[in-house]
Amino acid sequence: MNDQKQHWNQLHSQGAIKDYAKKQTDFAEEVSKTFPASAAVLELGCGLGNDSFFFAKKGHAVISTDFSETVIEQNQKHYQKQQNLSFQVIDMSKLLPFNDVQFDVIYARLSLHYFTDTITKQLFTEIHRILKNGGLLCFICKSIDDSLYGQGEQIEKDMFQFNGHIRHFFSEEYAKECLTDEYKIKVLETGEEDFYGKQSAFVKVVAQKI
Repeated sequence: MNDQKQHWNQLHSQGAIKDYAKKQTDFAEEVSKTFPASAAVLELGCGLGNDSFFFAKKGHAVISTDFSETVIEQNQKHYQKQQNLSFQVIDMSKLLPFNDVQFDVIYARLSLHYFTDTITKQLFTEIHRILKNGGLLCFICKSIDDSLYGQGEQIEKDMFQFNGHIRHFFSEEYAKECLTDEYKIKVLETGEEDFYGKQSAFVKVVAQKI
């Protein structure tokens, strides 16, 4: 993960994806319609913070997190005037520094697909712990149908390192496996759309904690 942190710190220092974060993403717009009013929202892997900013503008109380100190510092300066929005550096491969049943919504766009199976399952256990009963987990990950699947060095099943970038590609079945029977799945679908200027295949999930 240290190598990955360096990779993302460098990308954010260079402003490599800045042009793609001038407004909220389609996924954020789509799932925000299902949020309860004035929700306590946690974003995992916020990147440049555009989706968190969108949620805060809609009246939600948002904690926005990433493991890149570089991007968190940038976000704190850029969004310092926005109320109900705070930024925090966390490493999702470790236990999450939040209280039990703290959040109404946990949102993760393209941030849960970087870990081994063991760490991914631990992360989903942590997400379940900090999500309120009836709360929503909304995430989207690259899928096994993506054009990058299978490229580079294989780390483990469905997980590859390519050009310095690690990805664990999800299937619908794997998403269900991670959720276990502790959620009611409201949306589970695969498809393709443009991510950062490239056509990508995805698995999209909205699930409610039972």
